[in-house]
Amino acid sequence: MRIRGKKGQAAAEYVLALCALLAVVGAMWYLVAAAQKSVVRTENLVSSDYP
Repeated sequence: MRIRGKKGQAAAEYVLALCALLAVVGAMWYLVAAAQKSVVRTENLVSSDYP
């Protein structure tokens, strides 16, 4: 983060970094949710195979 320079540019870089961080966190959260859904699906398949 640059301290010197235009204030607007620094604010824009801060917002851009924040958006990138949110995108990474959102992608990780989505992957975790998808993994949990696939695990639940396999458990349901196994339980239905063996009543």
